[in-house]
Amino acid sequence: MKKLNIEKEGLYDYDRIEGRRLLNKEKLIINLLKSTFIMTLTILVSFIFYNMNLNEATIILIYILGVFFISITTEGYFFGIVASIISVLSFNFLFTEPYYTLLAYRADYPITFFIMLIVAIITSTLTSNVKEEAMIANLREKRIEALYRSNRKLLQAENKKQVTDFSGESLVEILNKDVMICLAKDNILEEENIYYKKNTKIKDMFISYIDKEAMKYSFNQKIPCGLGTNYYKNIKNYYYPIKGQNKIIGIIGINLNDENHLTNTENILLESISVQIALAIERENLFEKNRKVSLEAERERLRGNLLRSISHDLRTPLTSILGSVSTIIDNDEVLDSEIKKELLKNVYDDTVWLSQSFENILSMTRIDEGRLELNKKIEIVDEIVVEAISRVKKFSKSHNINLSLPDDIILINADGLLIEQVLVNLIQNAVRYTPKNSTIDIKIVRESNYIVFEIEDNGCGISKENIENIFERFYTKTKANQGEQRGIGLGLAICKSIIEAHDGDICVFNNNLGGATFRFSLPARGEV
Repeated sequence: MKKLNIEKEGLYDYDRIEGRRLLNKEKLIINLLKSTFIMTLTILVSFIFYNMNLNEATIILIYILGVFFISITTEGYFFGIVASIISVLSFNFLFTEPYYTLLAYRADYPITFFIMLIVAIITSTLTSNVKEEAMIANLREKRIEALYRSNRKLLQAENKKQVTDFSGESLVEILNKDVMICLAKDNILEEENIYYKKNTKIKDMFISYIDKEAMKYSFNQKIPCGLGTNYYKNIKNYYYPIKGQNKIIGIIGINLNDENHLTNTENILLESISVQIALAIERENLFEKNRKVSLEAERERLRGNLLRSISHDLRTPLTSILGSVSTIIDNDEVLDSEIKKELLKNVYDDTVWLSQSFENILSMTRIDEGRLELNKKIEIVDEIVVEAISRVKKFSKSHNINLSLPDDIILINADGLLIEQVLVNLIQNAVRYTPKNSTIDIKIVRESNYIVFEIEDNGCGISKENIENIFERFYTKTKANQGEQRGIGLGLAICKSIIEAHDGDICVFNNNLGGATFRFSLPARGEV
């Protein structure tokens, strides 16, 4: 299970979309101190204006201004309304005759007090409403901005893992809650991806048995379940299905903890992000499907190339075999033994070449289908090389093959038969493209933690164009010398695949003798 901590606070903590912030004891004390300070300051300023012999209307405006500031700096309606009442009472108590009593001698004072109270309450209420609306607008703006960032990230996602990570981070940021996202593959929910908000203490809220059952129920029934619904309502999590175009593609889990349910706005945001996730996942599925179609088309193209290459390149040796055998059968009595031996040798050489070609074709087929299995075990390098040389010498006696081995016996952990096939292909390649009586040197050396194999000839070398493409499938020499037997272009590609499967490396270059050197290295496993 993946656990990712998101070091970000949520946008705001609201108990309802109307914008009422959660008031704890600390906030209550702060609001009370603000109200007391502003009201005290209002009374002091009123005394100053009173001593300056300003009329009562000015002092009333000072009180209304104080109520206005209290409404701006505190949360909710309570402190503004209380400040309105205190303003009327303190104005009556301090600035109307008889002073320092709540009695009023003039008949118009009660009306003045009533109007002052109404104006103060209306001012407080309107100010609080404006502030609440501003906070709601700010919250919506930040959530829309977060949705926009989430959408941009999802557009940049390169795989399903990034889609879930980006979406989980966005949900934690927007909802300020712990989030779980679980995608489905072949209609089966996969491993959960959990994203925590800052300072989360409980780390196993989505992995209980009842939660897994709720996830399966929501996935199978295609409906939300958990806290706040009629299904699995005793758990503390809320599960919402991610609905694709034709099927459910996953589940989003929200940890509600002590809350009863998500607010309407939170539900809308959750639905919006789930739609974004569904679109992103379906886009990735479509991309994967298109990639498979492209790979299948490429396989078909390679198969076509293979068939064309086989039909073209195998026709010559088959025709030669057929001609030699027909000549022997039709002229057996008149042919002398030397001519028969020459014809049979041609048949043998062409048959060996055909056998090797078919072995390469089968090996490449296994590589394409992912069935190239390495049967690794401890092998002695000397034995593999000597066996490969003996196989080649059966049909290439016109070349001088020299072997140079280190004094110590070297061991490698490899598939001996496949490494032998690599050596046979490389030696045969040197035999095929060098004149008769050429020398082929095979050198085995140890360099650091690798065993290096070199097959070196003194032929005509390889052109730059051929060196750049020589390990590609179906690639053959652009200009073959007359008399050279054309290959089907799979031997060197197979060599590269086998060496890379052993965590090795292979290359080719022209040497100082004028010929070419094929060099490959394999990890050493020890020596005796």
